[in-house]
Amino acid sequence: MQSAKNQLEKKEILARQAVSDRQDAEALLNQERIRTRTLSHELETIRAESQGKLKFRGIETLSPQAVQAYLSKLKSIQTTAGDLLTAYLPQGTRLSGVISEKVLERVEEETRTLLDRLEPETGLVLFYDFHRMVCEAIAPPFPITFPTWELGDSFEVSVLEEILSKDYRMLVLVLHAGESFIGFTPDAQVFDTEELIRSSVKEKHSKGGFSQRRFERLREEDIAHHMDKVFEVLNKTLEENSPVDCIVMSGDAQLLKEIQRYLPLNLEIIEKPSDLKLEKTGGEEILRTVLSSRRYLL
Repeated sequence: MQSAKNQLEKKEILARQAVSDRQDAEALLNQERIRTRTLSHELETIRAESQGKLKFRGIETLSPQAVQAYLSKLKSIQTTAGDLLTAYLPQGTRLSGVISEKVLERVEEETRTLLDRLEPETGLVLFYDFHRMVCEAIAPPFPITFPTWELGDSFEVSVLEEILSKDYRMLVLVLHAGESFIGFTPDAQVFDTEELIRSSVKEKHSKGGFSQRRFERLREEDIAHHMDKVFEVLNKTLEENSPVDCIVMSGDAQLLKEIQRYLPLNLEIIEKPSDLKLEKTGGEEILRTVLSSRRYLL
């Protein structure tokens, strides 16, 4: 009986100690949780501030000829350390969703932040040297269809070369109020047919009141008449050059949105920002512009 009583007393002491230890552990855990939340908040604040300060080292547009020279230089870069990273990212794809976590950790956070800011409709190709001798991305004129990456002694440019060399049967639309362009190329090399559509459209009115409302209504009527002419040429061009692989569009956002409602659903549409002034630009220059790539130095 005494032995059992002694054992019971020891168990009770151990139980009280266990309760005390648990309370101490919970208190410490709560402190760590608060500290973690505080540090996380501070980190997010620092990231937000640093993102505002981060800037691209440079941005440039590369013509089809300039892209070929650019790729030739990339292919000349060789290493024996296997530390050259190439990543193909379709539109809406993050680098973190493509490459392995182990490799991602070796890419500087500033580079990842800048890369995540870019959302071109055709996607991006990242060329990254872990010594940052090369750290840039390029948005090709045509979409990257699937994500892939490679880490090796050279950059993987064959997929990009294939994208650039494909013979697209392509329709190009540049839409502005009063002046629009429609061109068709069977090989993404030269326009087979092209047409500049002009209409008289009133300039925007800055005065207020009834006069402005009336003026805007007349301007909208002018734009509608212009778009009727555009639709007429567009339908004719599509009929005479079927099938068409894709349509590249640029110009006034409202007009682009309007015309998309009338385009066949099976056509791939690529929308590109552009400040082309049609009165100063010929078909050759328009095609060179829409086939150009965008290079971002990260």
